[in-house]
This record gives sequence, structure tokens and C-alpha cells, in this order.
Amino acid sequence: MQQKINYRRDIDGLRAIAVIGVILYHSEINVGGNLLFSGGFLGVDVFFVISGYLITSIILKERVIKDHFSFIDFYKRRVRRLVPALLVVLMASLVFAYFILLPIQFKSYLNSVLSSIFFYSNLYFHYSGQSYGQSILSNQPLLHTWSLSVEEQFYILYPIIFIFILRVFKENVKYLFYIFIITSVIFSSYISETHSSFNFYMITNRAWELACGALVSLNHFQNKNKENNYFWKNLGFILIIFSFFYFDSANSHPSYLTLIPVLGSCMIIYNHSENNLIDKILTNKFFVKIGLISYSLYLWHHPILSFGKISGLTENSLLLKFLLILISFFLSFLTYSYIEKYFRNTNKINFKKLALIILAIIFSFIFLTNILVEKQKNKYPLILQNLYDRTWFTTKQYHKPCFQRKKFFCFFGNSENQHTVFLVGDSILASLQEELKNNLIERQINFIPMTNAGCDFLNSKEQNKFCNKNIQLNRHNKIRQFNEAIIIIHLNYKTNGNDINKINSYLNNINKYLNLGYKVIVINPIPQWNKNISQEIHKIYKNKKRNFLNEFSEKEEISLDYKDYSDKTSKITEKLKELSHKNLFFIHPDEIFCNIKEKNKCLAHSLENIYFTDTSHLSKVGSRKINSELIKLIEKINYK
Repeated sequence: MQQKINYRRDIDGLRAIAVIGVILYHSEINVGGNLLFSGGFLGVDVFFVISGYLITSIILKERVIKDHFSFIDFYKRRVRRLVPALLVVLMASLVFAYFILLPIQFKSYLNSVLSSIFFYSNLYFHYSGQSYGQSILSNQPLLHTWSLSVEEQFYILYPIIFIFILRVFKENVKYLFYIFIITSVIFSSYISETHSSFNFYMITNRAWELACGALVSLNHFQNKNKENNYFWKNLGFILIIFSFFYFDSANSHPSYLTLIPVLGSCMIIYNHSENNLIDKILTNKFFVKIGLISYSLYLWHHPILSFGKISGLTENSLLLKFLLILISFFLSFLTYSYIEKYFRNTNKINFKKLALIILAIIFSFIFLTNILVEKQKNKYPLILQNLYDRTWFTTKQYHKPCFQRKKFFCFFGNSENQHTVFLVGDSILASLQEELKNNLIERQINFIPMTNAGCDFLNSKEQNKFCNKNIQLNRHNKIRQFNEAIIIIHLNYKTNGNDINKINSYLNNINKYLNLGYKVIVINPIPQWNKNISQEIHKIYKNKKRNFLNEFSEKEEISLDYKDYSDKTSKITEKLKELSHKNLFFIHPDEIFCNIKEKNKCLAHSLENIYFTDTSHLSKVGSRKINSELIKLIEKINYK
């Protein structure tokens, strides 16, 4: 039997504030060019504190009343609470995803469905390179489920750990929480700049927020007759609202800055009364009712707003955004009334029957995943099938992308292979690595990609978390582990093409490795575009779905003026012409993409294929074109 903790209307009110903050953040409401609720994402942190408080209170109450805590009953209640509503939203969004998303997006969506069902979506989004802060409202409809996965991982692990430390430390257990929270905040703050994605998504870095809620519960149980302090409750409310308006970078959290909304939430929960202004606000019927549907509302709002954005429905329309928010509220009310309440009621459905329903739906999702990908893909013309492909994140080892590794670089091959190839540079080169890896493995050549965002192979005074002296040193040390190797490099002309110091540093690096006995392949500057190729072609499709192919074939290709491209890359290419060495080789992208179909133009696509997936990164087909030249050159070098 479940031992219920005393119901607190103000906590439902606090849930309402949290979910409203998140929804307004994802609504991307701009006033005078500024995002109005730029810190609304911190509503999730408020939810974490509430969860830590409630789960700890449930465990403590059961131990006090029954002197026993049933793990099985606890986990059953969590399943009843979380899974049915989640599956309803996933099933509904699957229908919209099938018709709205392009093939690459749909495939990614199906992967996120499975990760959401099995509560590892925080891991999935981290390892697939989906940074939460790279856009406010993501083109990943289920990105918001990362926080549900964190909470579910907490629900699985926490009761076991808490019961154990409660038995060992007894009355002193709260001091262990203080130590854990302090050390975790320091750790999160320390890595928030260098490993922002890991810091944002992982339970290891979110657990302290849940622990803060747990600490409030422990203090409640040990100080049942304490007096409430209205000042702290008022301050807590101000801190949360301040956070929603002041902060503007999700990637800076969690850190010491996150203490502001977290401590604000703790102050509100710890000081419970219904006599002051903040309590009257939080216990208002409007906020309490939103709090009751907050879980369903959190589930519904993101896919609805995301599909609105992807389809172009809400572009430049605040009214349509509010309409979608109203639809989210309506669906959340229905889900709470007919799904959440029904499946939580043990008198209406027993757990065995619920488990069978859940398993049937999960197996259906797995079955559909294998069928729908190809079926959905074949609905679209060939040129649309690879739009938005994040080719630079494709290559992985041990489930982690090779791109953005700072020290422990991927290694494909074995010690018996006679030849080794390094690919060293930024994300543009990273978009080459999957095709290159496959070609080299086929030829029994070792492959080591060392690619980082905005990090060409040169020594620069500019230092940041993505490119710094340590990364360059780690690259050098890895290369020096091999006496003979081929090094493939490239210089991004848009970021470095006008900086003569960087160009000279790049050339110095080439000469250094040539003098050390390595063979160097220089890829001359790869064309870059003023428009996002995927977005431009997608825009044409959205406007002319029925006559897309006719409309697209009649439109002028997305192209660069060859002279303009040559002028912008001339400082690099002229300097490279000064180099001469028997072990220095060149690939000329201008001969691949320019002056082919039309004189004085570099093309981003053909009628059937895109060569570039955005403004700079190569598509699979574009990568294949350069790689075919690379492989010819590598074979010539190795066997001459």
C-alpha cells in the first residue's frame, strides 16, 4: 500500500511556474530582438528539486510508518506515473513525424523514440551531438525527454543508494548530502566550459539538484515543528523568476549559477504556509490546475512547437505559436484526465495488465522502426533524402562520435597494418571522415581522425574549449607515435583566410611534419556558401510540394561565383604554391565542384544530390567526390 505524503498545493503551483517557464522559453518570444524568457529552460532544474524532495519524502514516510520500504511498489508507481502518458505522446507524434520530417530527420526521430522509451535519451542526445543550447526550439521533437531520462535514472538508482546510506549514517545522512552537493557543484562548474554537453545531459552532473530537494525533505523530517520564514519564501520566488529572465545560455548549466533557481526552489518548498502572498499565488486554482497537468504539458508542448517550426507553420507568427500552446494545454488536460489518472488508479487497472499494454506498444515501436524508415524515405525525391545530414557526427567508436575528441582519439585498424592515415582539422574535414574510414579499412590502412569544431591544424593565440594548445599538443603526440604516416589537412578560408599569421602557422606545421618524414596531403580550400543548402532546398519543397521537381529544376542552382571564391581563397592558395617537397601532395576541390556544369560557377548540388549539407559541411555525395580523389592519391603514395 502506498503511504502518501501530505498534499501541498503550493508544490503544484511551483510545478506550474516551472513548466510555464519552459514553454515560454521554447516559444522563442522576442521583444526588440531579445528573447523574452531566455532562462526559461531552468524550469527543468526546478522540476529536479521538486522530484528530489517528493521521492525522498515518500521513502522516509514509508520507513517511518511501515518501517519498511518496498522497492517493487515504488518502481510500479513510477511506471504508472510516467510511462502511459509518455507512450501516448510518442504514438501521436510518430504520425506527425512521418508526414512532416524529412528522411534524415525521421530516422533521428525514431532513434530518439527508442531512447525515450528506455530512458536513455540524455545519453542519446549527448552522443549524437545534439547540444541543447544550439537552438532554442530544437528540430528534434523529443529533445526535451532528456530530463525525463535523468529523472527515471534517478528513480532507479536513488532509492537503493538512499536506503543504504540511511542505514549506515542514520541521523548524520544530511551532512553527506551537503558534502555531495558542494563537491558536485564545484565539479559541474569546472567542466561546464570544457564539456558543456556532458555536463548538461548527464545524471552525474544533475544529481546534486535532485539532492538539494532531498535535503529539504530530510530537514523537514528532522525539524517538524520549525517556524516558516516568509522572507526566504518570497526571496526564493524572486530568484526563480529572475533566473527565467536573466540567464540566456543553457550550455552554462548546471554550474554555480544554477544555484540561484535551485536554492530558490528549496526556499519555497522548505517554508510552507498559506498566509503570505507567494503562497497565495502558488495555491491559486489556476496555477494548481496547471501544476496537476504539468507532466503531460511538458511532454506535449515541445513536439507540438517543434513540428510547427519544422513545417514553417509558426515562422514569424506569434499568434500561431500561442494557438499551438493552447492545443498543448488542451491535449495535456485530456491526457491527465483520461490517461494519467486512469493508469495510476490500481482499482481500475492492475499492474500485470498495464505491463502487457506497455510491452505491446514498445514492441510495436521497435517493429515499426525497422519498417517505416525506408518506407518514409521512398516518399521523397532523391535530393531531399540527405538534407540536414550531420555527416561530421556520423563516425563513432564505442558509441561516441570521433568528432570533438580532445585526447582519446578514435583508431580504426590494427597494429599489423603497414600504413596509417591521420585526418586533422575542423568540422569540415570531419564531414569527410566516415567515407574515408570505410575506404581505408577496406584497404587495410589504419585511420585516425582528429577533428574538432573550428580547429584547423595550426598554432594560434586564440584559445577556446573547442580549440586550444592542449588539443594541438595531443594531436602532435598522437602523430609522433607513428614513425611513418600520411597526414591530411585543410584550412578553413572563411575563418582563417584573411589572417596571414594563421596562414603562416598552417604552413609552418606542414613544413614541420614534412621535415619529420611524414607525407602530407593538403586539401585546398573547400567551397563554402552564403546560404544553408538544406534549408534552401527544403524551403522550395515546403512552398511547392506537388510541383517540387519541376520548380526545383527550373530554379537557378545554388552556386558560388568562381572568381569570388578564388579571390577569397587566394591568400591561402598563393602561399601553398610556395611549398615544394617530394612528400607534399594536393587535392583541388575547385576541380571537383567548380567549372564542371557551368563556367565560372561552383555548384552546391545537382538535380539528384546535394554536395553540401549546410553552409560548409560536405554531404555524403560531396564527401564521396573528394574521397575518391583522396584514395587515388593515398594508394599512389603508399605503393610508389
